[in-house]
Amino acid sequence: MKKSIKVLLVIMAVILLTAGGLVIWQYDNITAFIKGLSTSSEDLAVKIDDHRNKVKTEIVKYIPEPIEDISAEDEKKLLSGEISLEEVADKYKLPIEYMKDEPDNKVPNTPAEIPFDKTKTIEKEIGDSIAQLYALKAKYVNKLGELERDVKDQYTKLPESKQNKEGKKELIMANIDYVAGLEKTCDSEVDKVVTELEKKLKELKGDLGIIQTIRNAYEEEKELKKSYYLSLYNE
Repeated sequence: MKKSIKVLLVIMAVILLTAGGLVIWQYDNITAFIKGLSTSSEDLAVKIDDHRNKVKTEIVKYIPEPIEDISAEDEKKLLSGEISLEEVADKYKLPIEYMKDEPDNKVPNTPAEIPFDKTKTIEKEIGDSIAQLYALKAKYVNKLGELERDVKDQYTKLPESKQNKEGKKELIMANIDYVAGLEKTCDSEVDKVVTELEKKLKELKGDLGIIQTIRNAYEEEKELKKSYYLSLYNE
């Protein structure tokens, strides 16, 4: 594995433990850590695919045509910078405003321009919210890709004598707050979307089961991806 890639994996691994020089463990991070050290990257990749298929199966219970998730191939391309957020938004029909950082970019769902139909309105609210969540996923995958390229550049500019574990440690400490902040901000933005959907479903007296399905899917995929990155580093 290339040194630059390992640097990024180390940085992501350190999301699992640091704050003010003290090691802080959370249950989900411990679980991700254990899986990452005990499961191969190939097996974890299969688990991620299985997870996405399971989520799709759950979503079709609520909307007839689920919003298409970003493919693993396109996710890798976004991470490497081969495709842009605009291209992803266009290909998957995702709201580009949820991929940007402007403070007032969150616009409320607009009613469908058809006579009111409760079922169709509920389906539209759910579909719009899932599209927003996939857009947020693209946004943060892109940010990780930008970080990877930046860290690669930082590492290659280090003196040869620092292109070692000590150099990696310095880069980790320089980027750890940013990486931890990304996760926290992503959690917050996801929660806003899901909370707003829950509010609208209550107003429409819709089935709230989708709310827990979405929350569980988000946490499970996040844990699987942390495990996956750690498994790569462990190989």
